[in-house]
Amino acid sequence: MARPDRILIVGAGIGGLCTAVALAQIGAEVDVIDIKPDNAVAGVGWGLRTNGLRALREIGLLEPTLSIGFPTPPLSYFDRNGHHVVDIPYGRQLDGMPNNVQLPRLGFLEMASARALEAGCSIRMSTTATDIQEDADGVTVELSDGSSHRYDLVIGFDGINSSIRRYLFGETYVPIRSGGVAWRAPVRAPDSLKGAIFCHGFGGKVGFVPLAGGMMYVIVTHYESGRPRHDPAAFPQIMHQSAREMMGDSAFMAAEIDSLRAATNVAYTPLDTVLVPYPWHRGRVMIMGDAAHAMTPYLGSGAAMAIEDGVVFAKLLRSDDTLYDVQTKFMARRYPRVKAIWDQSLKMMHEEFDSATPEALDRRLAYLVHEEPKVLDYIHRILESEY
Repeated sequence: MARPDRILIVGAGIGGLCTAVALAQIGAEVDVIDIKPDNAVAGVGWGLRTNGLRALREIGLLEPTLSIGFPTPPLSYFDRNGHHVVDIPYGRQLDGMPNNVQLPRLGFLEMASARALEAGCSIRMSTTATDIQEDADGVTVELSDGSSHRYDLVIGFDGINSSIRRYLFGETYVPIRSGGVAWRAPVRAPDSLKGAIFCHGFGGKVGFVPLAGGMMYVIVTHYESGRPRHDPAAFPQIMHQSAREMMGDSAFMAAEIDSLRAATNVAYTPLDTVLVPYPWHRGRVMIMGDAAHAMTPYLGSGAAMAIEDGVVFAKLLRSDDTLYDVQTKFMARRYPRVKAIWDQSLKMMHEEFDSATPEALDRRLAYLVHEEPKVLDYIHRILESEY
């Protein structure tokens, strides 16, 4: 198969848009579609570490990214009573870049969309692929707006519940329930909050992450048995109750936790995962990002891994290799790196949840001081290595 010139990306999220920019820069004609009507997303902020920033620099998106975000100091851990436990850095600073930047999710998507359009890509929202027919010369894709288009390659960046993954593999690889859930909500930040802090309570944590404009987002993570159907109208109360149960009668950040009862835009996310083994492709259709490797958020690397996917693939396409050779080389470079981060992120989640008693919580806090910095140094060295 020859190198693709016309490419369809299914999914206008962080990975899909960055990949569209990267592919357009090597001369590909790129269409992007997304089932969502607009860029409105659940979740208010996200962090990007050195490896993700390095990938953005390669496609000219570093400066506009830094302009809408801000560097953050090391992550501070406290116990449930407000006693400082340990500060853990986000890794080393490389090539003058910050080691972590906190970003508004919507702001980044709007910036990346604008850059993709400037690069010549087309973006259609409220649109999905209803039929895919592949032959020896290309792929015919029927869209939900009734139009039909011909492509050399289709890439699914359509998330953990990917329809493109289902097209490739049926129900062989489906999301797996990890047992964890995350609640996120934006609230006013105290003036004293300069960097992210996480408070370890019984069986999980409550985090406070600063945003621009005097705001922060609160994140609560814990184990949840089964798959309950929570009423969205009750999200603020449930999130507040979960945080209070974890922190007990502690007065630490109590006012901020109580403010959750009046929070709007509360996001509830079961921390499901999926990791598709080799290959992520079949013929002229392939998957990347969360469609191939959705991970828990414990290393803050899901979006960075998706960005890396697109940048690496575009770099490999610059060669004279056939599409199959490019896909094979891509998998050889990406799968071991992604799996290492996926495995460690899941392990960290289970270690956090194994703290439901006072004795277990004491062990967890001791681990944070004496062992977790060593583990994270190993992970940071992986992230800082060539991708």
